[in-house]
Amino acid sequence: MITTVLGRVDAGSLGTVLAAETLLCAPPAGRGNAGRPASEAHFERVPVTMDRLGRLMMGAANRDDRTIDGAETEAALDALAAAVREPGDGDGPHAGAAGSDGSGSGGAAPSGAASGVAGSGTGTRFGAPPAVVALAGRGSSADPALLAALSRASGVAIVRGVDGSAGQGRADVPADPETLAARIAEALRATEHPAGAVGALPLPGGPGAGPGVDRADAARIEAAAVAAHDAGVALVLAPRSDPWSIAPTGPSDADALRRALAAVDAAGLDRSRVVLAGAAAYVANRDDAGEPGVGIDRARLAMLLEHGTALCFDDLGRIPNVRTVVSDHDVAVAILRCAEHGAGDRILLSSGIRNKHRLTAFGGNGLEFVPQQFLPYLRMLGADDDLVRAVGGANAAGVLAHATTGEAEV
Repeated sequence: MITTVLGRVDAGSLGTVLAAETLLCAPPAGRGNAGRPASEAHFERVPVTMDRLGRLMMGAANRDDRTIDGAETEAALDALAAAVREPGDGDGPHAGAAGSDGSGSGGAAPSGAASGVAGSGTGTRFGAPPAVVALAGRGSSADPALLAALSRASGVAIVRGVDGSAGQGRADVPADPETLAARIAEALRATEHPAGAVGALPLPGGPGAGPGVDRADAARIEAAAVAAHDAGVALVLAPRSDPWSIAPTGPSDADALRRALAAVDAAGLDRSRVVLAGAAAYVANRDDAGEPGVGIDRARLAMLLEHGTALCFDDLGRIPNVRTVVSDHDVAVAILRCAEHGAGDRILLSSGIRNKHRLTAFGGNGLEFVPQQFLPYLRMLGADDDLVRAVGGANAAGVLAHATTGEAEV
């Protein structure tokens, strides 16, 4: 069973599962121009419009682009529900959802990707309700009651993540491990709109962080992992604290991941219950100088698999540009390679949308990209139905399902 904001559901009843979304976003409060050029400060405050999409796709900071509210999220969830429902299923749980035929994709589908109704030749199941994991942290502004209302309105099952940092007196001061663990446990035990996963938690340390900060971060991960272990739920780790960053990770991030997993081991949480988000950023090619190249480094992918966690490729559907290091095609090929090495059951997918311009209504591919375009493309490259079904939702459902069966039903 999986705990959603509306109660428990059978893991086997779900179809497409997007394993690492945010759904509701809000940037932190600005601090004036903060020494930046006036043109950048001005652009940060203007609304998202068609003529500004180029700069937004290149990563330019913009508060409106980093803000996704309830109405925009409901439209995105409706489009996801429409993309996976059985044709003619007008009386099902997604009846009335907005249609989505792929025509608003902006041409961002992988080269040769199929379009049309998801499930056609992909191995996915028509009519099975989709699910989305709504992670805390990472720019999330999600309120549990609002997530529940969005789930009811769209028919999409929503699994709420909790990171334990909410409710701080100062947002920039992390909770101590004991407080964090208590908040996580409370959210997981809640009788109304309960959380069903822990995370996403940033890795220990960061650029320029001292050893004291690194140890404190590792202690918080260990405390969160203990809470996840005790509740029998999954823990999600994030490769970076900035939710809007589009750059690949650096060498220090690999060390931070090892320290995080050491904390997970100390907590007694099995690594199969850990999801590493941002997997593509870890395996991006680098040149001899360590600078980002293009595509995926097979050796880095093999090393990442050795950690034994689930890997979530959670940046699918981004419209390619000159800053694209790992394309959706590269991810699809990497998934096939993982399957060849017996690791196809550890791959999860998501779009990881944290920018307004990536929603269908604003010119992007939306949440429906995975079932509607990426899975058919993966199938076209040679993936069989079992693999497509696994990475499209079954793997994520298995990781999210409670590890024990003794808990009281929510």
